Amino acid sequence: MNSFPSDKLRQYMRRRMSDDCHSLRCAQEKILYGMLGLSSVVLAFPYVLGVVLAVREGLWAIVFIDTLTFLSLLFLVFSLSLSYKARVYGLLILIEFLAVSLLVITGSQGAGWLWLLFPPVLATLLLDCRIGYATVFFSMLLLFLLGMSDVLFFHGRVAFANDRPVVLAVMVGNYLALSVILIFMIGRLLNSLEGTIKAVRQGAGQLQLTQEVTVDTISSLAEYRDMETGNHILRTRNYVRILARQLRKQSSVYAEILNEDFIDLLSQSAPLHDIGKIGVPDEILLKPAKLTSEEFEEMKKHTVYGKEALTQAEDKLGSNHFLQLAAEIAWTHHEKWDGSGYPRGLSGAEIPLSGRIMAVADVYDALISKRVYKAASSHEEALAYIEEHSGSMFDPEVVAALLAVSDDFLSVAEKFSDSVLRTHD
Repeated sequence: MNSFPSDKLRQYMRRRMSDDCHSLRCAQEKILYGMLGLSSVVLAFPYVLGVVLAVREGLWAIVFIDTLTFLSLLFLVFSLSLSYKARVYGLLILIEFLAVSLLVITGSQGAGWLWLLFPPVLATLLLDCRIGYATVFFSMLLLFLLGMSDVLFFHGRVAFANDRPVVLAVMVGNYLALSVILIFMIGRLLNSLEGTIKAVRQGAGQLQLTQEVTVDTISSLAEYRDMETGNHILRTRNYVRILARQLRKQSSVYAEILNEDFIDLLSQSAPLHDIGKIGVPDEILLKPAKLTSEEFEEMKKHTVYGKEALTQAEDKLGSNHFLQLAAEIAWTHHEKWDGSGYPRGLSGAEIPLSGRIMAVADVYDALISKRVYKAASSHEEALAYIEEHSGSMFDPEVVAALLAVSDDFLSVAEKFSDSVLRTHD
């Protein structure tokens, strides 16, 4: 079971992550936002303890520095207007300020040199090597200017400038050597990671294309056997995607469920909704008239045939979210909101969301399409029919989504229109 802090951290990261999470930048964003969110919690107690102890000792400079640093961290964490780069540069400046302040106050005896090592490492990890090397140069320049200022103006108030030259030389040498080594190692690692990500993305793209072509081909077999055209596949796939995205916008309940990855799976699975028609006898599937009640009972079984075929495929391939979703859609897209549908008579939220979305998309397409036993309905007539049966046949929330994006449905219908007669659904 996930703990409360880890859940909150994931929610914080999701709200700030970019949509494209298949890149090096995505990995860098995860590191940055995860580090910021975690730091705001982990550093709270050390901050309070440090301030209390500093107040007791009368170290008001430490109190000021710690308070300014922690408040700046909270700003970086919670500000919604900052871009990714603005947060990175803000974090680098914040750590640089803390490190230099410690060196100015405590000299080489404190943790200043350790903190000063973080900015170039983070700059390389979150941006690139050039920024990492530039950060090292900036740090050295800043320390040099502070040291010269102490000689010319402050006369001993800058603690690290009063360290013995040998100690200072050793610390500076170690800092430069470690910084260069770490920047080089992280840079090589990021280059390797970026190459790996590109290769994986190319392989995933080819695999996805192969999957889509296979799905479309198999789906077309069922559609062509039913004397339908492949455009039905294209239309319903687009309808499902449009509905899912609108549901995500209009309902907080579905906002997290209907992420872009799930919507992609949903639209890819949609063409398989009638794959079970392959198991329906020709004399029923191809009958050029309305079916009798007995024939319709046999036609209903296509939902079960489709579910069983896809489930068997999943059993052979192992756990597969795509096949699970496709089987779910094939099995439930003829269920009705009031429980009068088939094959199981599910009602309301018992019907999976995928089935409820597919039901609206499929019926809309059936209504606007010409069949041997009926003329095609207009776009407006199809909308009116679905709205009339909201709460009985269809999920009212999905119907509301349809009405909100009805123009997009019409555009898809016109783009992928066909004039081939259809038989039974």
